[in-house]
Amino acid sequence: MNWTRPLFFFIAATAAFSDLQAQSAQAVSLQFSGLYNGLFGNVFQNLNGGAGVEAQIRYTPSALSFGLGFQYTGHGFDDPSFNESAHLYGGFLEPRYRIHTGSNVLAPYLSARFAVLKMGFSGGDLSVSSTFLQLNGGGGLLYRIGSRVNLDLGATYGYDHLGAGTFDSKTHGNIRTFDEASGSNVVVRVGFAVGIGG
Repeated sequence: MNWTRPLFFFIAATAAFSDLQAQSAQAVSLQFSGLYNGLFGNVFQNLNGGAGVEAQIRYTPSALSFGLGFQYTGHGFDDPSFNESAHLYGGFLEPRYRIHTGSNVLAPYLSARFAVLKMGFSGGDLSVSSTFLQLNGGGGLLYRIGSRVNLDLGATYGYDHLGAGTFDSKTHGNIRTFDEASGSNVVVRVGFAVGIGG
């Protein structure tokens, strides 16, 4: 009896099963990323693009997944007479749709991103009363490093909206009011997603 053929099929089946196990994704993951938020148009004129961080928790029941998180970016101003720096911070919702390519290592995806942000300043004296909205679309690429860890490269482009509000100082009171404005933005992310649970 030729025993090499059954042994070969057994080893191949075991290897395939092990590979599937290694590539299996957990339904819940935590993601931590470096972030760049570039701003264009009439929203926050003279405000430069800024770098920061984000953290999110993601639920992946199928090819469609949903992330809920918090982002923070720091920004400088083009105006040299303004010695404050600003930061944008707030929550976001990010649905994604993973595109099936047949690969267990690479997974491209399409994504949308809706963020509700506030603006603060480094000195603590200034504040803006209005809420800043970002609505984006884009995509990215997941690269599987291990059974629980993915490298995530993503970018979105979209619409900014700043509602009418006031620019205030704790020491000088209301400095000025402003009308609603709109513009565009680009958000670029590089980070790691870590699966948790079974």
